[in-house]
Amino acid sequence: MPACPELMTPAAVEQWIRDGCIVVPGVVDHDTCAAINDRAVAMVRDIASGEGTNGYFHKNGSFTVPEENFTVGAGDRPEDRTSKLYNLHRHHPFNDVAIASAITSVVAGVLGPAVDCFNSQFIFKNPGAWGQPWHQDSLYFNFDCYPQVGVWVATSRATEDNGCLFVAPGTHTEPLHNHVPDRRPGANLGYLEIVDHDFSSAVPVCMDPGDVLVFHSFLMHRSGDNTSDSRRTALVFHYGQPGTIGGESGTIDWMPARRA
Repeated sequence: MPACPELMTPAAVEQWIRDGCIVVPGVVDHDTCAAINDRAVAMVRDIASGEGTNGYFHKNGSFTVPEENFTVGAGDRPEDRTSKLYNLHRHHPFNDVAIASAITSVVAGVLGPAVDCFNSQFIFKNPGAWGQPWHQDSLYFNFDCYPQVGVWVATSRATEDNGCLFVAPGTHTEPLHNHVPDRRPGANLGYLEIVDHDFSSAVPVCMDPGDVLVFHSFLMHRSGDNTSDSRRTALVFHYGQPGTIGGESGTIDWMPARRA
């Protein structure tokens, strides 16, 4: 049950309890989506000029992770070969979205009146990039309290052709399942997968730029391969309750996002 259901619509409360996720359409305007995409590319190019090895680069607290495999040839620009850009939520224009009331009010409805953003990433799903297998985000967050809430902001269209997310509705009520390393040779670093669950009820989450998916950290989800000829982009935040302990990682940076 959401902690503060009065901050959510009755339909959102019902869907959260049943499915563990909500799509909120049109939260971010298209101009802001374009500015986010442009800024992410500029940051990747700048970071690539700094310190790094084997495609991993870091600068000013943010860092990039390379895409390890493509089903087609990749371009030569830094953004063409990047999988994810981390640690954005203290930077403009990403910060404006991280603390936007249209987003944090839904998160606060689930978690309580005060929430912190602790993780942020921009996803470059370039043409030919592999998808991420079925997983639960809480596996990556070794915290002392649960759940956390993920917010996935589409900054381009997300379709089945370009590798949209798939979710297994209702699996947020499952415990954390055993995850094994992604069994595909050459998979991205850190990719893990669930192999002990029936995903026949899974559904794609197709989204337009500016749409937002809010989801429980135990919800099982994956993404598809990008078989299109264009990049599919998204800005992702993770939120938790203030005072949460644990999760020491270079991708964890607790920042107040909403206060009662």
